[in-house]
Amino acid sequence: MEEKKKQEYEVNNDFEIEDSGRMKVLRAKGEENENPHESHIPQAKVGWLENFWYLHRWHLGIGVFVFALLVVLVCQIIFNVPDDVHIMYAGPQGMVGRDYDKLEEALFEAMGDYNGDGEKKIGFSDNTFLTRSEIERRQELNPKYTYDVQANNAAYQRYQAEISAGVHMFCMLDPELFAGVAEVEGFVPLSEIFDTVPEYAKDEYGIRLGDTEFYKTNSDIQYIPADTMLGVRVPSSLQIKSEEKKQETLEKHKQLLRDIVEYTPEEE
Repeated sequence: MEEKKKQEYEVNNDFEIEDSGRMKVLRAKGEENENPHESHIPQAKVGWLENFWYLHRWHLGIGVFVFALLVVLVCQIIFNVPDDVHIMYAGPQGMVGRDYDKLEEALFEAMGDYNGDGEKKIGFSDNTFLTRSEIERRQELNPKYTYDVQANNAAYQRYQAEISAGVHMFCMLDPELFAGVAEVEGFVPLSEIFDTVPEYAKDEYGIRLGDTEFYKTNSDIQYIPADTMLGVRVPSSLQIKSEEKKQETLEKHKQLLRDIVEYTPEEE
């Protein structure tokens, strides 16, 4: 019984621990010393810098990556140009190719530098969404007309999220969508934006895009439906604690609507 236990716990002392990659190199050069820094062979001795890199290369690599990331973030903060206004479009017309560029160019011509930073910049969001009445209109024109139901539903969900968040305060909406927000007094009344409300205004809260000179004289943006409604969202849902900052943001978007309504093309 004792002999059996002795056999079970017998240890094999003949195995060898495999050398590290570093020691393999040293031994290949004729070095037998266990500590490479105490080498008696000058050409085989490992320098401090080489050893530091061998031991800390991963830490150094991660550190360099983090440092580079911080530099990029700081540069973005320093050189980032803030948006003058935030605009949201939701309607049946998709914006493809240079459509947005054309709209932006037209808006730049009409609007001012509301931030006073020497540059004009727009934060823009668009959702191609077909209301039920628009779908029915298209089906009347073409009985074989079909549309992507899932994509349309997803667009409506995005619209709901954005209109509720209040980030995009200047709205360009399909009339049906516009009416839904106006019903709950989600827009600033035109009487609080204009000293004299334009005569062609057919709504208490919005202006029909097709009735403005801005639209009539800019053929590049007439891909947008003429019945698109323009309005300014109330700032109650803005994630801004400072009331002063909230009012400042509101004034920029009210001024954009005034600039569009009062727009006159430059004489060539």
